[in-house]
Amino acid sequence: MKKTILLLSAVAMMCACSHKELPEGVIDGERMAAFLADAYTLESYNSVESKSDNDTLSITIRAAYDDMLRRHKLTRDEVEYSMQYYANHPDQYRPILEEVGNILNKEAEKPRD
Repeated sequence: MKKTILLLSAVAMMCACSHKELPEGVIDGERMAAFLADAYTLESYNSVESKSDNDTLSITIRAAYDDMLRRHKLTRDEVEYSMQYYANHPDQYRPILEEVGNILNKEAEKPRD
């Protein structure tokens, strides 16, 4: 009986640890993955277009980034705070990056008009 209780307690603790609550102000994994997928797409566009007029491109990219923040209903501070948090918690960041890869792969598979 004691072994059963100990085993159940251990399982309960492992489950509780795997679903850590995020501190207030940290963007949850699903929203973070969606935002990062868009950010990586924007950055890839930036690297392709970087051979053109850098001043104009910089203004265009900055405006696109601000628009992306508005679409995701996020602020720069929230993104920066969340990135700092996830940088210190790679076990929580890894699944987010995997989801970003999934999102980008799905986008790449879509037929282009």
